[in-house]
Amino acid sequence: MEEQHQFVDTLLNLVVEQGLIEVPMAVELEEEHNQTSKSIRNIIVDRGLIEEDQLLEVIANYLGTRVVNLPALDIPPNVVHAVPASVARMYNTVPVELGRNSVEMAISDLITPNAIDEMTFVLTMDISFVLARDADVKACINQFYGDDSDAVSDMLAVLETEMGDVDGMTVGGDNDIENDKAIEEAAESAPVIRFVNLVLYQAVNDRASDIHFEPFEKEFKIRYRVDGALYEMAPPPKRLALPLISRIKVMSGLNIAERRLPQDGRIEISVAGKQIDLRVSTLPTQFGESVVLRVLDRSVVSLDVHNLGMPDDILKGFIRDIAKPNGIVVVTGPTGSGKTTTLYSGLREVNTIDAKILTAEEPVEYDIEGIVQVPINYSVGNTFPLVLRAFLRQDPDIMMIGEIRDLETAQIAVQAALTGHLVFSTLHTNDAAGAVTRLIDMDVEPYLLSSTLEGVLGQRLVRTVCPKCKTEYMPDMEMLHRLGLTEKDIEDRKFYYGTGCANCNDTGYRGRKGIYEYLVISDPVRTLIDTKQPTLIIREKARELGMRTLREDGIRNVLDGYTTVEEILKYT
Repeated sequence: MEEQHQFVDTLLNLVVEQGLIEVPMAVELEEEHNQTSKSIRNIIVDRGLIEEDQLLEVIANYLGTRVVNLPALDIPPNVVHAVPASVARMYNTVPVELGRNSVEMAISDLITPNAIDEMTFVLTMDISFVLARDADVKACINQFYGDDSDAVSDMLAVLETEMGDVDGMTVGGDNDIENDKAIEEAAESAPVIRFVNLVLYQAVNDRASDIHFEPFEKEFKIRYRVDGALYEMAPPPKRLALPLISRIKVMSGLNIAERRLPQDGRIEISVAGKQIDLRVSTLPTQFGESVVLRVLDRSVVSLDVHNLGMPDDILKGFIRDIAKPNGIVVVTGPTGSGKTTTLYSGLREVNTIDAKILTAEEPVEYDIEGIVQVPINYSVGNTFPLVLRAFLRQDPDIMMIGEIRDLETAQIAVQAALTGHLVFSTLHTNDAAGAVTRLIDMDVEPYLLSSTLEGVLGQRLVRTVCPKCKTEYMPDMEMLHRLGLTEKDIEDRKFYYGTGCANCNDTGYRGRKGIYEYLVISDPVRTLIDTKQPTLIIREKARELGMRTLREDGIRNVLDGYTTVEEILKYT
């Protein structure tokens, strides 16, 4: 008889108990859920393991409710208006019936107790649920609540009227306890919760990587970073900066009374059925606290080395080097160039049952099953060198160092590689060859570096042309010459740019892809390292041996129609 297995996900337990899915398949589904953050419900339906209607019946029986055919229901306007657009979108739900002090909502998946409590508080009504198809719920949300941009302006209008009483709130002194209580009450008020949820929903919907809350002297700005560029949303009134920022601090478990020191926290939240992690950083400024949220959406980031878009020759070289029993593999590039994603993808590639993998990160961005991840915390003295020395006593096979910043960290990495460990790390340099000279500048002995370094991957992220408004054009010849292209190179190649549309926020770009160069540390390159040759000489020797530079890989992407000449000139 198969051993009983308890799963963290309630739905997974339900379908296993009812014999609809076997335990080994359920374990596989749980692993996919952990890696991608897709809901268990969507994974089951997408894989065709259980028909959606049958799954809805299972959930309905568990909740003691029924399944409804949403398109066939005639939902009156007063029922729709009883639930704000922000609540419907955030929790992926539609009101179907209204009582005196209650509302019946249609959902397509199991909903967490926390979400039910939050909805009950925000709506100030008792809530009951019925089940409906996911596509029908989404269609009704779009039909009833219109465009997302309307939701923001509507919400701002509601905030203006409902939050009039926080007008006199200011940042108080050390003993201003009453003021802190008033701020906390405002942060926990229904309109503020609804507005913050809407901001988070919109950010995730627009694929934002960061959300910036910035108080200035006369205004309070909220900006999203999408594909590396910042966009401003309709700004809320300046006086609401304090309760809105306090709400984020409450959600991330930070001290809302402490407004003089930077703080760091984390929020785990479900947005429209997707599990999202948010890294929170607060910074005291002249006009209040500036807060930045880093959005970690695992369903957007593919932690699979084969999905990173590397050219075949670079992918083969990278996979060959990360499969070696010892040595150092470095990924280099500026902040926001996707280095961490590449490292995580590499770790997942070598994450087998017979390998002990340890990582030291500041902070841990994604949790990977089977890997021991240690957050660096300088405030308590938990530094890279301290953690790495402890790592060597933990019998690892593979170690990942978030970043090599100083000689001590570099020396431990070299020592680990010499004693039979494989070490992954990152460096902030402009190109792959620059990483070698940077390590030598840190006073790492050249003979030690040449005998341990296996490969250096340089990378950038460039924006890709929006497929909806992609238009053919002929770029200025001067720009093409700046890229080193001649008339012969161009011949009958087609060039594209985006004219701008709703799909790409009128930018002409949607999404990003990596451009790469891979420096293989072959014997001729080792000789150059031993004699402390400059970056230029190492780069030229590598090109002579077949390395394509970042710019050359960028040109390949321009000629293949993925990106524009301007993007490559900007980033290489």
